[in-house]
Amino acid sequence: MAHDRKGMIWRRIHGSRRVTIASYFLLFASQIVIYTAIFHYAYPILEERPISWPNTLLFVLETITTVGYGDLLPFTNQVTILITILMMITGIILIFMIIPLLLVPYLGTIFQASPPRRITHAVSGHIVIIGYGPLTRALVDTLLISDLQLVLVVNQRDVAFELADLFRKRAYIIWGDYHNSATWSSAWIGNARHVVVCEEERLTASVVLGIREMTRAPIVAVVDKLSFERYLRFAGADVVLSPKYVTGQILARHVALTSHVDTLIEETVVDENGNKRRTPDENTLRIINIPILPGSRAAEKRLGDLDLFSRFGADCLLLSRRGHFVLYPGPAEQLDTSTMLFLVTKMNRIQEMVQQEFLPREKEAALAVITGFGDVGGSAYDELTALGIRCVVIDRKPHPESEVVGNAEDEETLRRAHIEAADFCIVALNDDALNIFTTLMARNLNPRLRIVARANDPSSVERLSRAGADYVALLPSIGGQVIAGVLLSDQVYIILNLPNGQYVVRKRYTKEEPETVEWLERTTGVKVLGIEGMDRSIVRPGPTDTIRGNDMLIAVGYPRDLKRLIGIHQGE
Repeated sequence: MAHDRKGMIWRRIHGSRRVTIASYFLLFASQIVIYTAIFHYAYPILEERPISWPNTLLFVLETITTVGYGDLLPFTNQVTILITILMMITGIILIFMIIPLLLVPYLGTIFQASPPRRITHAVSGHIVIIGYGPLTRALVDTLLISDLQLVLVVNQRDVAFELADLFRKRAYIIWGDYHNSATWSSAWIGNARHVVVCEEERLTASVVLGIREMTRAPIVAVVDKLSFERYLRFAGADVVLSPKYVTGQILARHVALTSHVDTLIEETVVDENGNKRRTPDENTLRIINIPILPGSRAAEKRLGDLDLFSRFGADCLLLSRRGHFVLYPGPAEQLDTSTMLFLVTKMNRIQEMVQQEFLPREKEAALAVITGFGDVGGSAYDELTALGIRCVVIDRKPHPESEVVGNAEDEETLRRAHIEAADFCIVALNDDALNIFTTLMARNLNPRLRIVARANDPSSVERLSRAGADYVALLPSIGGQVIAGVLLSDQVYIILNLPNGQYVVRKRYTKEEPETVEWLERTTGVKVLGIEGMDRSIVRPGPTDTIRGNDMLIAVGYPRDLKRLIGIHQGE
């Protein structure tokens, strides 16, 4: 706790422009108060004449502002003195308005305090995050479900100032040269729990080589191209992750449906040893995403008509439709081909449920159009072709897989890719504006088309949905979730982040004494969606159901609730 308080004080004092400005104003006000008190008590002794408090304040303001002493002094009426003080204060305010407008461009670099280059007190068990971008911000937001200390290291002073204002309550911010070992010593990298490097691949390789001998902490390298993995592992990275690769997989799984449905992000990432997570057994509880496809029994039905819980033991957590989400949807919710269901169920019931309710009755071969064959589009292509779905790729550059070379936002190019006959379209360009326009055109050319799109900026998600996308994958958010899943794998596993700020997690219950679901929900604030034990699996548990030691829980809650859930452990 002492370290937490010390860290909070350090973050408030160092690096924040607002704190620096407030400190200067506080110093200025304190100076006036102290001088006024000293002069008020010293003047009668030294000059052998009495002086009032207003006269004292007037003299101090005249002296500090160097406006000179008025010829009309001494005033005999206190109101005159108050008017004079008012004129001085308004004059000072006017000066403070003119100086920033005229002189700040010239004086700012001279008087601007440098962001901190080091943490002055020892920290340990923290996570060092190197580099900043939208993905880093999403990662920091996701890590709020834990009490781990965060240290952000950047190599630009202006970026450090920006981060200090943004994260001063949540993380330490320092800056320095990545090629200088003193930068890493200043971040106490030798005491770190994990190190995450979020820079361009070549710079990442250089950083990993520089810090590998300075820390025993696992190093996570975040890259765009997964093809760089072996080089970064050779440099010393323990885990190499590509948010773009995972995003492509997720986009593909939001259009494709087979009788063997993979489960969201947790089946797409690797553990700290670089290995795929083990295949779950049949009784394992999982959250799966199910698109409603044309020709399936579920299309055009209400959710209650499917009777999923009594027939298959599946509970619907979330329903999404064109960018709009319904948490815990009711039986009256209408399903159509723009709908995606997120279900909690047992692994051994998935195949039967999908075959009976969600697979199209027609067996015609599906056609998918992929716009953009970068890292996201390439990953989606691999995923869909592995499922036997024919893909037509549109890209500006010729590739062996590209059947159409051209701009995806061009109507004729889309027609040449058979967009009007396609079942699915994955919009995977690296430009949000192009993705929005391509989505508009594809939706107009084929109203029945199922469209999923990527977004780089959160502000583009709503616009893509309005343009006609059935599902939008926000790449930084997915990346932050995947990285946090690796960092927190020994505490909690993050399955899904919901639009309302809640997270769905998998957490092992290690408290020795059994407790009821009602007790856990009341104590932590989370909602328990499922309990998985040695001899049982319960979907939608009731308040009186018992949670035993070593049970695996699926729960949903806000970061503050999940912190309390993580804090419940053996002996606490």
